[in-house]
Amino acid sequence: MWAHVAESWQNVLSLDTLVAVVWMLVLWFASQTVKLNKRQIPTVQAFDAGVSYWAKSPLLDNDYKSSSKQIVPASVLFAICSVVPIVVFFILSLFDTCTKATALRIQGIMYAFSGAALCIDCIKQYCGYWRPYFYDGCGFDAATGKCTKDDYSEMRKSFPSGHAGLSMVTMLYTSYCILGACRLGRPLRIEGVDLGGMAVAAGLLPFGLALFVAASRVVDNDHWPADVVGGIVIGGSFATLYYHRYFPVVFEAESHLPRAAFVSESLSQGSGEESLLVGAASASA
Repeated sequence: MWAHVAESWQNVLSLDTLVAVVWMLVLWFASQTVKLNKRQIPTVQAFDAGVSYWAKSPLLDNDYKSSSKQIVPASVLFAICSVVPIVVFFILSLFDTCTKATALRIQGIMYAFSGAALCIDCIKQYCGYWRPYFYDGCGFDAATGKCTKDDYSEMRKSFPSGHAGLSMVTMLYTSYCILGACRLGRPLRIEGVDLGGMAVAAGLLPFGLALFVAASRVVDNDHWPADVVGGIVIGGSFATLYYHRYFPVVFEAESHLPRAAFVSESLSQGSGEESLLVGAASASA
């Protein structure tokens, strides 16, 4: 078994994976070229006993929470988006019948993550929408109606939520991988009882974790609900797109196998995977 697992992870070290890494870097640099939309500071001039001052919008006057006080800080988000998929992919590799599956899962999640990150960053820059704690974050001075901090560009990057989008793209993709490996298009019987419904719930645990991360951004007053929904839609779309590029729909009979076209490229003479290709091809026919 361990030789099979080792071969699965050796397949990760390929030119295709290197290209995926380079593509992630290219998209990150591309996202930095979009100029930030510097929306006008929302204020209303008011008077108190004849003295003018600049009134704040109450919706933007929430307190800023530092990273140490946030429910899911950036460091925890990084761990969720990297450690959870790798652990799940390793566990799945123990049961894979196709040694190409692990490499395809990793390549797929890399493309999905980089695409979602590019989309989120570009929209953030283009919209330049205020965060719920805009005044606190920019050091707003009510006497002048201006912000006092030198750099408060992050205060204009509310929509969409990066935490919601990046957690959703990685966790939904991971859930797809679990559900596909369980082959839920057939009864999952143990001692005569179909446990497929429970398996679906278990496979959706990473997806549930992503929903928790997204909701925490509203609780922390770091994002508006619309920001979170936007991030979820973007992340979920890229996860769905790239997972189904490499693997069938999770309820198909051969959902545990990569699509036949990807398996055929990795076949070597006498590798024993020819039967898997035939099975995958017949299932997709």
